[in-house]
Amino acid sequence: MKFVLRIAIQLLAAFFLLFVCIQAVVIVAVRIFWPKIATDEGSLGIYQITVLALCAILFLLTLLLIGWYLGKPVYFIIVWIKRLARGQYDSPISFDEICSRKSGTLKLPYAVYKELFEHLQMLESTLQRNDKEKQESEQAKQEWIRGISHDLKTPLTYISGYSTMLIHSEYRWSEAEQREFLSVIQQKAAHLQELVQDLNETIQGQIPLKAEEVDIVELVRRTVADVSSAPWATGYQFMMDTEPDRIPELCDPKLLMRAIRNLLVNAVVHNPKGTEIAVRISCLNNGMTEIQIEDNGIGFSETSVQVNAATASAAHSGLGLSIAKQLIEAHGGYLIVTSNPNEGTSLSIKLLSAQKLG
Repeated sequence: MKFVLRIAIQLLAAFFLLFVCIQAVVIVAVRIFWPKIATDEGSLGIYQITVLALCAILFLLTLLLIGWYLGKPVYFIIVWIKRLARGQYDSPISFDEICSRKSGTLKLPYAVYKELFEHLQMLESTLQRNDKEKQESEQAKQEWIRGISHDLKTPLTYISGYSTMLIHSEYRWSEAEQREFLSVIQQKAAHLQELVQDLNETIQGQIPLKAEEVDIVELVRRTVADVSSAPWATGYQFMMDTEPDRIPELCDPKLLMRAIRNLLVNAVVHNPKGTEIAVRISCLNNGMTEIQIEDNGIGFSETSVQVNAATASAAHSGLGLSIAKQLIEAHGGYLIVTSNPNEGTSLSIKLLSAQKLG
């Protein structure tokens, strides 16, 4: 309401001053160029008509000038709104041209619509922020789905391997062995169901964590036992060492286990049989828990880098390393990889022991 009242007062004042100025200019001009016409009683009527005609002409010309003066910023605003409607959430290129270089304020006549420009800038910032959040949320959702799709392959491999062993006619499995194979198949089927349920999780820019206190040593031990017992892991030597024997950690056990499993699976599928894979867990002096996964396999050309999707060697690590990085960082930790060709690979996971997760 204040904006409308201010514009109305400014327009009324402008028109009043315009009318007074035009009359004054016309009268002065007539007296200068035709000094006798104003004093001659016979020419008084012509004088009045001349003054009125000149006033009307100048008034119309001035109205056109005011229309251009006031219409130019309106056109600029319309162009800006059209850009926003098309999804172009940045100020028009010529926006700097309507501002004073010294003071940074809007030039006349744009200053008349100062509040409108301020609200357009607020709208632009809000739309930019919403668009960025939408893109980040969509990217996080796509990465979440891509990660789960990748992890679905692991339980499927177990199911395929054990079912093939059961139906293979060349082998005679004991009843105990068959029950063990079926138990693994049932466990992996349940794992598949969990992963499918995770696809329905609502991702709003962050990986959803369900934190609880767990023994990180037992969690890693179960993950190592799970991977080492897989049919496709036959021929690989797994070793585990920990100090101390129990380390309490506040984390999402399902997601952290997914991260460690991905790293262990990478150490198997990207290295030849006979590769030694060592897992060590320790408490560091800075209050962090370190999980090291080392192998003496073929390695790859990447030295002491904090791994990310851009620097990771896709030929060696694939998507599993990137997924593990995301899940570890969601826990407030980080992953470092050290590797050289023919010298094996060392992966270091560092987590804060007392990390509180939201």
